[in-house]
Amino acid sequence: MSLKEQLKNFAYELGADLIGFGGIDRCKHAPPMMSPQGLYPEAKTVIVMGIHHPDACVELGGDKHPQDMGPYSVQGVMNNKLDLLSYSVATFLEKAGYGAVPIVSSNIWRYKQYKRLDAVFAPDVSHIYMAVVAGLSEIGYNGISLTPEFGPRNRFVTVITDAEIEEDPLIPPGTVCDKCMLCREYCPTEALSKEIDGEKVLKIGPYEYRFPNKNLWRCAWGEHFGVDLDLPIPDVVTEEHILNQVAKYGVRGGEVGQCLKFCVPRQMRVFDRSFARSPLRRPAISIDQSIAPRAVVDRILAKPFKMGIDELIVTSAAELASRGIDLEKELPGAKSAVTLGIKVPEEAGRTEFISGATHLVNFACLDLARDLDALGFKTITTSRGTRQVSDKVVSGIDDLAHYRIVSNTVITRMELAPQRRGDSGSKRTFDIGNARVDLTEHIKDYARSLGADLVGVAPTSRFAELAEQLRPIFDGEEILVARNKAVIFRPWDPEITTQVRTVKTPEDYLPGAKSVIVLGWRLHSAVLRQVTKPPAEAVGPFAFQTYITNWISQMAGVRMIKRLEELGYRAVAVSDLMNTASFTESPRGPQPDLRSNRFAALAAGLGYLTDAGHIATPQFGIRQRFIAIVTDAELEASPMYVPAEGERLCAECDHICIASCPTRAFADKQVRLTCEGHTYVFTPVDGKRCDWAKRYVLAGDSGSKYIGSEVDIEADEITSESLAEGLRQHDPIIKQRYVVAEPCLIKCLYIEAEMKAEPQAV
Repeated sequence: MSLKEQLKNFAYELGADLIGFGGIDRCKHAPPMMSPQGLYPEAKTVIVMGIHHPDACVELGGDKHPQDMGPYSVQGVMNNKLDLLSYSVATFLEKAGYGAVPIVSSNIWRYKQYKRLDAVFAPDVSHIYMAVVAGLSEIGYNGISLTPEFGPRNRFVTVITDAEIEEDPLIPPGTVCDKCMLCREYCPTEALSKEIDGEKVLKIGPYEYRFPNKNLWRCAWGEHFGVDLDLPIPDVVTEEHILNQVAKYGVRGGEVGQCLKFCVPRQMRVFDRSFARSPLRRPAISIDQSIAPRAVVDRILAKPFKMGIDELIVTSAAELASRGIDLEKELPGAKSAVTLGIKVPEEAGRTEFISGATHLVNFACLDLARDLDALGFKTITTSRGTRQVSDKVVSGIDDLAHYRIVSNTVITRMELAPQRRGDSGSKRTFDIGNARVDLTEHIKDYARSLGADLVGVAPTSRFAELAEQLRPIFDGEEILVARNKAVIFRPWDPEITTQVRTVKTPEDYLPGAKSVIVLGWRLHSAVLRQVTKPPAEAVGPFAFQTYITNWISQMAGVRMIKRLEELGYRAVAVSDLMNTASFTESPRGPQPDLRSNRFAALAAGLGYLTDAGHIATPQFGIRQRFIAIVTDAELEASPMYVPAEGERLCAECDHICIASCPTRAFADKQVRLTCEGHTYVFTPVDGKRCDWAKRYVLAGDSGSKYIGSEVDIEADEITSESLAEGLRQHDPIIKQRYVVAEPCLIKCLYIEAEMKAEPQAV
């Protein structure tokens, strides 16, 4: 099977509705700083994937008022799903021996002109344009990518690779968009009729795609900045106007883009004013449910369990009406509600589990909604209303009352038989013939099936030995924690508190703990090699890696805990077991930093410590993230990892990690640790100084200067007062989507060494 067909199968299995391929030559007219070749000079192909926005979520979203999002809010889950697709396809390519740079779905931009890049709201690459490059779409009058299948009701994501893959044919201009002008007519900010500065011309292959060159600040008034659309909008909209409105009136909330809502290509455009003001999309498939094969529905309802769901409850609209829940308010003509949930074990209910379970449930609901939508049934999910239905459905089931449930609901016009499906909760045994399967190997195999690149096991005794040596270094260290009390897009209003660090061991999370399972996920090699480098000077792909690996590890942590629970054991997932790391600022909020769980990974035999305090593994050097699963299962310990002579590259280095630290956070002496007779060395950091750069983004060299931030403050004495004063200097817009690229990591000799020989996962 060709690489192209392998990628198609892989992407569709993950939930993509569309996938296309374009050669890099099609991008030759793109500005270098937001082009695939600018991000990855070795690039040969762009791979673009899309998922369909469930039609009813668009048609009902913003129908009463553009800033009444309703079910259109599912787009947030769609973005997260696209992020998962992007990362996973890049991993597939890297395992196959190719380089790949996965791009984030959204929310990483250069808001203002940066050096030679004469653009605002500029992403690393435009998925709208890349969808055209990959032969999936054309550009409509509204400037949105329109596909023949779904019109504008798609969201896209891009992976750039050095694999040379046969490209798909382009869709000529005018194929999909018929210039009906409904987008212009219904735009509440008149962004398609006012302040138009000629045309934008997108040159791809033999074609020119033309559309209005609109003022993006006007376009972003409600959709991005949440300014009340009922307020007067000036004839000329600038950043200053928007910030003044936010300062005076606050924000109302995000807008359902009316240029998308009212855009339905002619061949699929129908109207039903009793359902929605905007046109409806005529479905390509509409089945007769009375004669549909039962396997069609059964497969759809079985799929969420494969994704990690453990409760599925189908309730009829009539039954819910008898309990005071009117599905008609959420979806006219609704027949059924399908509630999906994950039960939270009492000891596992930490942030990591709740976050991972929320992603799993929301992804399962999105896929279920799209599967029902594809059969021709109007379906919605992931709105305030569907979550309220979830709460009422779950609270009405007696045997779930003592559980905390992470849940969400899909509401559909398809009539499904009322039912409840789920795991009986019985304990399992695993046998091959007459021999009981080794529990440790079963757990490791299961972890790999969840996508973990690295798996190791440590006994709790190793943590006790390490903790005794780490407490004199970390116990009592003061950490400054800042909370922003200001409204979004207003200057920082910091509230600073002080926390005191305490080294922890597995027993602090789970009394009776016996083992710790440590799982690792790769950061992609091509991303770390190219971050901040010309021509693109981009940090976005690296920032994306830091949060997507955290989310994926949390989701895997949930499923690992559930598997251990099935086997009769207790478990809890932890982001930084020994509590010696910190957080990195991210467009998706603070993420556990890449030193998190370093001592857990050391104890689990996955690698060894570098001088900068990162873990180096033989498979990936220092480019990975870890999550730890503490359990009372007694598992076979992995051997401690001892680097071979010459393997530890720090011995050959002039400590560029320490020299490149913009806040001089590294201590002037190293610490030696021993564990089971093996010795490891690292250099501690001053937590406040390190956080100044990566948690609070006050040092430009830690990545923020590459998106146009002018904040670069010398870290002298760091106090609550100096931190608060520094935070107040952040740009009120840029601070909402900060990116960070830690010099001590991206300039490390281990990253450069990989240019000579690419390690493979085992």
